[in-house]
Amino acid sequence: MTGLTSQEVAERVRAGQTNAFRDTTSRSAAAILRANVFTIFNAILGTALVLILLFGSWKDALFGFVLLLNTATGTIAEVRAKRALDRLSVLDAPRAHVLRDGGEQDVDVAAVVLDDVLRLRGGEQVPADAVVLSSDNLEVDESILTGETDPVRPGAGERVMSGTTVTAGTAWYVRRRSAPTPMPTASPGRLAATRWSPPNCRRAPTACCAGSPG
Repeated sequence: MTGLTSQEVAERVRAGQTNAFRDTTSRSAAAILRANVFTIFNAILGTALVLILLFGSWKDALFGFVLLLNTATGTIAEVRAKRALDRLSVLDAPRAHVLRDGGEQDVDVAAVVLDDVLRLRGGEQVPADAVVLSSDNLEVDESILTGETDPVRPGAGERVMSGTTVTAGTAWYVRRRSAPTPMPTASPGRLAATRWSPPNCRRAPTACCAGSPG
């Protein structure tokens, strides 16, 4: 396997066939400012401030500084927290191992393009829906998507889904636009029926083999 060439990658990037997505780690500065300005507390103080300025003495409106101080303090604290969170998200950004021009490269997950050949390793998250080309004792935890606690062992030609985690083994796989087989769609009752199996019968036959769960 040699993977895509640099020219093929550039063509897919121009066509928008990348894995790029917009990940918002926190609110924008404008949203933070709005949330701190338009509060019930500020509305009460603001109304009282306007009434006093219209019908009273400006000396009685000094509490308006409390309004400004409260808004400024809350806004500055949240903006600082947002910047720290954004920096952490950059440091913890996941990487993907792709095969391009005959060599393995580490790229941002957003830089993965259609038909890229990627390598999966234990402990890593699958960056995009793809089809397995070859595997070596690959085990994938799909509980985040399916609820199943037992790992699956996809072989060549089978798919792996974005967001799942590799618990063991390694594999080469290729990113596709869509999975080769559709996801199962069933009601909760049917899923419960299909998930039931009697693995514990070896330990307690009379307890689990009497009948399927209701």
